This record gives sequence, C-alpha cells and structure tokens, in this order.
Amino acid sequence: MRRNFELVTVPQPMPRTHPLGPGSSLQVVPAACLPDRFPQVECRRCTDACPTAALSARGAGPILGDGCVGCGQCVAACPTGALHAPGFRVPAPAAPGRIAVDCWRVPAADSPRGALRLPCLGGLSTAALLELTAVTTDGAPELLDRGFCPQCPAGGGVHPATKPLADANRILEGIGVPEERWPRLSSHRLPITRMADTSGEPLLEERLSRRALLTGGTNRPKHPAGTAASRTGQPERARLFAALARLAPEREPPAWLFPTITASDACAHHQVCASACPAGAIRSYRSEGAVGIRFDPTACTACGLCVALCPEQALTLVASDLADSPRAPRALTRHAERTCPKCGVAHQGSGDLCPGCEKDRGFARDAFHTLFGTASP
Repeated sequence: MRRNFELVTVPQPMPRTHPLGPGSSLQVVPAACLPDRFPQVECRRCTDACPTAALSARGAGPILGDGCVGCGQCVAACPTGALHAPGFRVPAPAAPGRIAVDCWRVPAADSPRGALRLPCLGGLSTAALLELTAVTTDGAPELLDRGFCPQCPAGGGVHPATKPLADANRILEGIGVPEERWPRLSSHRLPITRMADTSGEPLLEERLSRRALLTGGTNRPKHPAGTAASRTGQPERARLFAALARLAPEREPPAWLFPTITASDACAHHQVCASACPAGAIRSYRSEGAVGIRFDPTACTACGLCVALCPEQALTLVASDLADSPRAPRALTRHAERTCPKCGVAHQGSGDLCPGCEKDRGFARDAFHTLFGTASP
C-alpha cells in the first residue's frame, strides 16, 4: 500500500526575493547569492547544473535566459539556498506505506495513488532524499523512471536524479542504514506518447488558484526556508543533519560530511571571513583576554568565500573526504588582546600601542626628522 501525502507549504519568509527573469517562477534571494554579494567571487554551481543552459553566469549573479523549464536542478545545486523553484514540497506522511515520486510530465492518471509529484526528480537535493527516507516506513523511497528523460529538456542520457541519489546512499551507508531502505530509481516505463507537453502540474495549479480566489492572495511561489538564518545556506545542511539524526540517532554522521578550514599565523583578525560567511559557519569570539574566529563544520557549505576574501590569504579549505575531519565547532585563531595605553582601545597588535596610535607616532617621528634632521626624542 502506498502512502498518501499532504503537501506542506512552508510560510513565506521576509527576505527580498525577485524573479530571475520576466514572468519567471525561478526566484533568487540576492543576499544569499555569492556573486551577487561579492562580484569578485566566482560560483557557477547553478549554471553548471542547468540542463537547458538557460542560466548564465555574471559578476553579480546568474542571468536567466530562454529555455528554463522549472526543473529545480539549479536550486538543488546552489550551496547557499539562494534559488527557489516552485513545486517542491516536503511531504508529511498521512498513513504508513511506501513513497513513490513521479514527474509532472507524467499524466496524473498514470501516477500511483498518493504519489509525490514534482516538476523534475532531478530537483531533489541530497537532503530532500534523506528526508524522504526518514519518513518512509515501508521499504525505500521509489523514484519512478518513466523513460521520458532522453526526450525531456531537463533530462538527458543520464537520469538527473542519479548523482543526488548516489550522494544520499553513500551517506546512508556511512551511518549504517540497511540498503533495502535506500532511495532508489525504479524503471516503470511508459510510452513516450504519454509524455505531457508541459512541465506544469494542473491539479496543483488549480488548487493554488482556488485558494487565491478564496483568500484574495496570489499564486506567488513560496520559498522553502522560513527563517533569516536558513536563507543563507543553513537550511540544506540543517535538513540533512536532522534527517540523519532521525534515521540513526545513535550514530555519528560520517566525518567526510564536515569540511575542514585551517588558519595560518598570517591571520590579522580583520574578521572579513566572519562578516561575509553566508552560512554563519565562521564567527568572531572574545574570551579570557583573547579574540579570534571560530569555525562550525556542521554549518559550512564549502563555498570557499572566506578563503577568497581573506586579505592575508590565511585560510585554507580542505576537501571533506577525510576520515578524520573534525566535527565539533572549534577555534581557528586566538590573538591576545591588549589595551592601548594612549587611547584605551583594545587591539591585537604585538606592541603596547594600537595600530592607529603606532601609525600616529610614526608620522610624528617622520615629521620631527624632516623639520630638525634628527630622530624625535
């Protein structure tokens, strides 16, 4: 017996979002987009993931051209949660059973009763697949391969869900979940003549239209995250670890899920990394007469922004495929804090004077030498 689903709509958050193109349902949160905030930082994950080449990269974020089919593959690839495509909802199980996931291009009459219907199975992220596994009480989530992908603009020779499935199953193996519970791609071919011409979901659109008519609202798409923190990359990581805690509460997540950042002695505590980190993985701290930065690997999306922006190039991001990657938050740097005897400002310099007063003293010394030809007393 298959599970019947209620599609849960998450409340619209407060961030400023706007469509990526006229009439486009693909939304962007500029504050969470790395190139939008820092044009000197290159991030092409969304453009590389787009199967129709509708997205192109620029210094201030992606540009959407013609050809977008709303498949959500760019959303699943975005490391900071800056993109949103409508039609993807987190299922809430109404009754025990198995989960079947089907594509909108499959006519509703051909989908199993209670199937979770999405614009494209390639729009399921690794975290979403783990969530589906966590709510499945009978067997494993079953992604239905209808054989349409080679003829679909969002498909191709390789099914678009192949990579996120492989990533999810690698994680499930790492926490000891039996293979019979892993999400899988199942072949349930249909004649190509059954493939719908549109990627829209008439039933969902009809429900949204009726709701808008009754409430006076609009069909404006909902962002999948509801808090300010989750708009900057945290939600995908938080969802992933929450699903793992539900699947195997007694097991530690695999160490290779945790990126590693190291800091060299060149760090001057400018705190640019802490100010810029879109996920809040790097933060400043002050403790017992010292200051520094702390790193939380559970929040890190490995976007590399901190490394790119560090004025001293003191940070190094290490690949997370290391068995001994630390999991707990930890201090990366520690600088003794002094109080300047001249101005009373706290500073981390090696001398007694703060950098500003030290600079002023240097100017005064040079001026004295210029006027009198000798060093100042």
